[in-house]
Amino acid sequence: MILATTALAAATMSGALATARLTAGPPSVAGPVSRLAPLGVPGVAGTVRLVRVSATDREVEVTVAWLPPTDGYYEVWLMDQSHSRLVPLGALRADGTATLPIPPQIDLGAYPLLDVSVQAYNGNPAHSGVSSVRGRLYG
Repeated sequence: MILATTALAAATMSGALATARLTAGPPSVAGPVSRLAPLGVPGVAGTVRLVRVSATDREVEVTVAWLPPTDGYYEVWLMDQSHSRLVPLGALRADGTATLPIPPQIDLGAYPLLDVSVQAYNGNPAHSGVSSVRGRLYG
C-alpha cells in the first residue's frame, strides 16, 4: 500500500512538472541595465531594464536608491526625447523598486526615456514637473 501511494505521488508530481513546463512559455529576455541619472537630488541613483516577457508583453524593472522621503509617491513614466509626451506606468514601492508592464501599443522608439517623478496625493494624474531621476531605456 505504501509503495502504491508513493508511486502515485511520484506520477502525479511528474505530470504536474510536465504540465508546468508546457504552460510556462518561453523564458523572459532581459535587456541591458541602464543607469538613471539624478535630477536635482544629490546622491540619488537608479537603474532600469527592459524585459520582454513574451512576443507582445514587455515590462520595466526599476530600482532607485536614496530617494528622499515624501508625503506623496514616486511615479514611473515613459518619456519622448522632447520631454513633452509622457506615459505613466505606475508607482515605485516604498523600497524604491517596481516591475511595471508597458502597454503593448507603446512604441519604445517614440518613448526612449524613463523618468521618475515625485507626485503629490492631490488627484492630479499629470506629471508634477519634478523629476528625481531619468535615463535611456535600452533593449
